[in-house]
Amino acid sequence: MSRPPISVLVPTWNEEANLPACLDSVAWADERVVVDSLSTDRTREVAAAHGARVITRRFDDFASQKNWALQELRHGWVLWLDADERADAALAAAVAALPAEPAADGYRVARRNHFLGRRIEHCGWQGETVLRLFRRQGARFTGIVHETLTGPARVERLGGGLEHHPYPTWEHATDKLVRYGAMNARKAYDAGRRAGPLAMLVRPPLRFLRMYVLQGGFLDGAPGLALCGLAATQVFLKYARLWDASRRGRSAVDAPGESG
Repeated sequence: MSRPPISVLVPTWNEEANLPACLDSVAWADERVVVDSLSTDRTREVAAAHGARVITRRFDDFASQKNWALQELRHGWVLWLDADERADAALAAAVAALPAEPAADGYRVARRNHFLGRRIEHCGWQGETVLRLFRRQGARFTGIVHETLTGPARVERLGGGLEHHPYPTWEHATDKLVRYGAMNARKAYDAGRRAGPLAMLVRPPLRFLRMYVLQGGFLDGAPGLALCGLAATQVFLKYARLWDASRRGRSAVDAPGESG
């Protein structure tokens, strides 16, 4: 094997349905580790059954969860996957072709996004690349939600990519709608932002128009319409919660148990 040994890191919370496909897509890895946020379903049992090592930690935010897990990994290179992502065969081949001592510190890969079983080609979801394979030494995640990986100095593009299924059903979509709206409100509040009724009135339709018209969501048909409407609703929930916090204080944006 010429490539460096690689640990795959998968953060989870109630992901028993997604995990098998995710873990099976990286069966070639030297180590697969699931860091679980005290799931209430069979996530941990499913992970173990599919060959992953399971570690647990109570969730506080996405960056802290991953930073803690990085210290628990055995190898110097890490591929981070969400449970709703699957590495394709071309990515496996590209990783296998890496030298034992890569010149880069990290690699970006393409990510193809799906909504309710259909690939989305517009809405701002197209042409996405994400930094997912990286040297563990010096790497760190920052941010409460939509966290950013810092540390890799030299980043290159790697072949292959990820198939991303964040909203396989409408139930998943509405569940994430509420949770991510709450976490985005908390992030904005902690950054010193406040909101009034005008933000609730203006920002959601602006998000819809940007995604549906300017970014071509109408070309994705009914799924594109539903996705843009969902995104606008999430923006409304964020600013409604932030408006409430502007009146009542931080307790209005505290939402225990929101993870995954």
